[in-house]
Amino acid sequence: MAPLFSSRVTRRSTLGFGGAAVAAISFRTVRAQEANPAPLDLTKVKAYVTDQAAQMKTGAESLKTIADRYYDLALAQNFDYQTMLDANAQEVPGLMAAAKDAWLVASTHYELNEGLVAGVPSLAHFDLLIDAGPSATEDPEGALDWTLDLPNGEQLVKPGNIFHNLTEPAIWGTDDTFVALRVDLDGDGDTALGDVLPEANLFKAAADILDSSTADMQAAIAAWEPSIEDAFTALVTMIPTMAEYFEQWRLSAFVTGADTTTEKAFVATSRLFDVNGIVHGLDVTYEVIRITVSEVDTELDTRIKSGFRDLVQFVEDLYAQEQGGKRFSPDEAELYGTEATDKSTALVGLVSQAVALLKITV
Repeated sequence: MAPLFSSRVTRRSTLGFGGAAVAAISFRTVRAQEANPAPLDLTKVKAYVTDQAAQMKTGAESLKTIADRYYDLALAQNFDYQTMLDANAQEVPGLMAAAKDAWLVASTHYELNEGLVAGVPSLAHFDLLIDAGPSATEDPEGALDWTLDLPNGEQLVKPGNIFHNLTEPAIWGTDDTFVALRVDLDGDGDTALGDVLPEANLFKAAADILDSSTADMQAAIAAWEPSIEDAFTALVTMIPTMAEYFEQWRLSAFVTGADTTTEKAFVATSRLFDVNGIVHGLDVTYEVIRITVSEVDTELDTRIKSGFRDLVQFVEDLYAQEQGGKRFSPDEAELYGTEATDKSTALVGLVSQAVALLKITV
């Protein structure tokens, strides 16, 4: 059978892989939708969330297809991964390169949606399951109670979130228990971060649950009737998360270096990209609902919008510098994290004033 995917791997991002999938998605396109505020119409918020979820599903479906094929190849060789690689020398590296790109597509569009999914009470469960929930090892009390069933009959109980506790560590090899073989997949003479063959049972199960959970999230979004309370709740809940995200960035491979970081997550793409997506999604949301504020306090609306522009530009500029090749030091990351926290604290204070002025319950 001819290979499903080419084995060509192109190094494109700060850590050397997967950058094209991210680079192809422009935050400027999202921002263009903000230029001309229209009368309040929350269907625009739902349309935004629906569109991002659909694009996420495309990535998740691709990853499932790749993982299924990979599992079949491993099964055919009785899970002898070196033999599998030798027998499929072109296809297997191509599958893993394609898996990285598919994961990045799914993750990218989730991050563009996270500000609303995580901030809306009826959807927030999906944020814990897919992107943010800790494992039982990390937080025995706070871990979401669910079980991942593997094809070989094994189970992972309370394994954490699907993106950063399961699929990312498997595909990039940051959790040794998920790695079947470390090998120079791209032929550059070095076994670097991402040069791994994941354990096929785990890889398939994790890709399957990402795809099915994304479908479940889409169904919940379809049933969701957005309200002004939902929109303001998302803003008040998610704007203050900058401190947490910047700390994760400071500890990640993008700051400390791939050879020195002890973090298992946030190696595929910079946490700055995630923050960028979140603040843009929240900015889009405020653009839809700002008319409710401007009708009662024009100056407050102007200050909120200015605060969003300032925060968005701040994060966007940092991310652009990083994509341009700048490696921030941990001290710099901490300093910028403090600045981002100050900006987000001031902004959520203004939004909270609007909530009180409008007598909205969040």
